[in-house]
Amino acid sequence: MKGGRGLLAVVLAALAVVGAGGAARVGPASPASAAPGDAISGMWLCPHGGGPGWTGTIAIANPATTTVAVRLTSIGSDASSRPVSVEVPPGREVLQAVTAGERGSATFVEAFGGWVGVGWQVRAAGDESGMGAEPCAPSGGTTWFTADATTVRGQASYLVVMNPFEGEAVFDVTLYQPGRPPARPDDWTGVSLSPHRSIALEIAKQVVGRDPVAAQLVVTKGRVAAASLGVSKAGGVRSVLAASALSSTWYLPVGAGVGQSSLLVLVPQQADAGLNATLLSSQPAQPTAGLTDARQAGQSTASYDVLSSGAAAVVLHTDGDVPVLAALRSTGRGADGAATGGASTPGPAWLVMPTVAGNPPSPGLVIVNPGEASVDVTLRLLPEGPTDPGEPVTITVPAQQALAVPTTFLARDPKAAVMVSATGSIVALGASTSEGRHGLSDYGMSVGIPVPAVGLPGD
Repeated sequence: MKGGRGLLAVVLAALAVVGAGGAARVGPASPASAAPGDAISGMWLCPHGGGPGWTGTIAIANPATTTVAVRLTSIGSDASSRPVSVEVPPGREVLQAVTAGERGSATFVEAFGGWVGVGWQVRAAGDESGMGAEPCAPSGGTTWFTADATTVRGQASYLVVMNPFEGEAVFDVTLYQPGRPPARPDDWTGVSLSPHRSIALEIAKQVVGRDPVAAQLVVTKGRVAAASLGVSKAGGVRSVLAASALSSTWYLPVGAGVGQSSLLVLVPQQADAGLNATLLSSQPAQPTAGLTDARQAGQSTASYDVLSSGAAAVVLHTDGDVPVLAALRSTGRGADGAATGGASTPGPAWLVMPTVAGNPPSPGLVIVNPGEASVDVTLRLLPEGPTDPGEPVTITVPAQQALAVPTTFLARDPKAAVMVSATGSIVALGASTSEGRHGLSDYGMSVGIPVPAVGLPGD
């Protein structure tokens, strides 16, 4: 891989994705301590996609106390671009413009000298509108799952796959859908992806008129990262980082929309799965989506309606710890929708990347406490440039509740990343709207990145 260059002494190429049984979408496990004089380094893979005229932004946030050097390389169907180098000061973020001119656009990020969190934003242009926001993947992998695709009329969905490494990658794709057997297209079997390239596979070329459509990507040679990209002809963009593994529990926060969402579930094994879902909000927890002792057929996908008000979260459990995949789509107040893959495990420290794309902004951040005791949550802004972050703010989140962060805190810098530290295990999600006459045109949701001990201030 390219990341073998530079000052690498400890390479976090094997950053584990946090989750039950090792499952989750984002967030490295705490790496081993570096030997004296060694420099901690890492990488992030951002399969953000794009389109003609689209713009892309990579947000890089540094919650620690030392400056981190970062190198970004845009890749696509042709040769990768010349790398761009930036420095991220302690307690700050950098918003770096990147190429997003084709459906398969992607960005490879290398960090030297410390831990940073990295996320993406893409904004549509021309006849397409909307924005997508997600965290990047902390490592390449050999198995990926997505659940957010749809091929109904007026919707286009893509599987974006990137290979930033030195060797060829070869992979197979299986598509799951409601009421039909899995599809294993011949031309998506043994797909070869050259080094330093990324591609977008259009789901409708294999499965037509189905919703939701899930994908399982199995790499037989090399490593890749993947994400889903959805584009609506009526206006709207959704992007969700793929999961590297399945889980029996998923936490799916939501906010900033109109309160109408869809819970999307993939059951890839042949046996049925028993499902139970609970809605957490500022009110007492309650069953949701008609999922109380429900069953979903094996090797299938399904969509379940969710109604909520304000900051909320769906917590999905399976009977007998059967591993599944879940995602949540949310309807926006404008034409743009948003989606998240959530997280499979709560934790005490999260880095939430910005989900505001322009002006006027309406930033939002949701904190979910699925535990049995209240937790104190401290919030610290990581702004770009000389902006004064102000003092940290601490809020209390009761047990089994989801709360919105005070807008007065986020309004200090709507485009800032936020470091979230709690006295217990939580899940954090950025959920914002921006642009348009009333700041409601673009809608993005991005689950936080679990922060390892090495990324915390003082480490």
